[in-house]
Amino acid sequence: MARLAITLRQNSEAERSIAAAERSAALSGNHHHQAVLELLRAALNWNRGRVSTALEQAQAVLAAPEETSKSWKPYARVLLALGALRRADLGTAGAYVRQAAMDWALGNTYGPACAWMVVQTTEAEHGAEAAAPLVEQVISPGQDRERLLLADPAAAAWLTRFMVRRDGRSAEEIAVTARALATRSGNMPALEAAARHAEGLVRRSAADLLFAADHHPDPWAAASAREDLGVLLAAQGASQQAITVLEHAATGYFTAQSPRDVARLKRRLHRLGRTRDQADRPEEPGTGILGLTKTETAVAELVALGLSNAQAAQRLFISRHTVAHHLRSIFKKLRISSRVELARTWMESCR
Repeated sequence: MARLAITLRQNSEAERSIAAAERSAALSGNHHHQAVLELLRAALNWNRGRVSTALEQAQAVLAAPEETSKSWKPYARVLLALGALRRADLGTAGAYVRQAAMDWALGNTYGPACAWMVVQTTEAEHGAEAAAPLVEQVISPGQDRERLLLADPAAAAWLTRFMVRRDGRSAEEIAVTARALATRSGNMPALEAAARHAEGLVRRSAADLLFAADHHPDPWAAASAREDLGVLLAAQGASQQAITVLEHAATGYFTAQSPRDVARLKRRLHRLGRTRDQADRPEEPGTGILGLTKTETAVAELVALGLSNAQAAQRLFISRHTVAHHLRSIFKKLRISSRVELARTWMESCR
């Protein structure tokens, strides 16, 4: 019961079911299912946007004895991989994907969730072209597509958005499947919001996207719908409205503890807030975010997301020594002395 409620984002019902199971285990002294309860708690906290707590609980499941947690460890790895993705820690996410491939070979998978994690990580790590064959597999008509959209209702919008750029008919089919699931469920909030989100992307409907943003029970999914609405408004020339909506989306991603998405929104907002003349000028002090130069802003963003100097250098096509030089300048300007303080300052600037 709790697992179904978690899947459908019925958080209050899931809370009651888990609490009842915990009380029963405490009274009987039977702790054999402790790992299961811990993982259910992790999934519930994930749905509520309590990402750090969810990841700690998922890590505890991985550390639990094999005899009590073996069948649940694949899903714990899914949560940890998605958490790494939100932090832009692609190396860690990739490691979990490789483990998922082993789980798959051994038949120890949590089916749709594992497939979904592999798709997202591949797209983030290697780009849309590398992910396209995997997306084609998971959106194939039939029960597998429905199971995926039930496993994570937010997948409907992600997949629709991906296919809108490649194959409009496939995007429409995903939206149709999401609508069918919502209708069969009696229009449960999570599935109805997911359907409206997917339909909004296909129809380019601001009304549908706004509905999804206001009704998604998952904070991250709500922020995603608001971002899509902001992008649509910007494309329609309503720049000021778009900025307001995207700022709200950035706040939503911040609440959902997703610095990778916050960083993307900061870039969108920065572009919308600059004129062509400003963008073409040589770099000057104070032209970037937090009063930093544009290069310092780029370095600060990557380091705040957890990248090493070498990784940041590779992304920006500069040397590690140059990254270190910019970091010293950033620390001096922001009056901080550590990468931890930089991450905190960067995230606070996104609020």
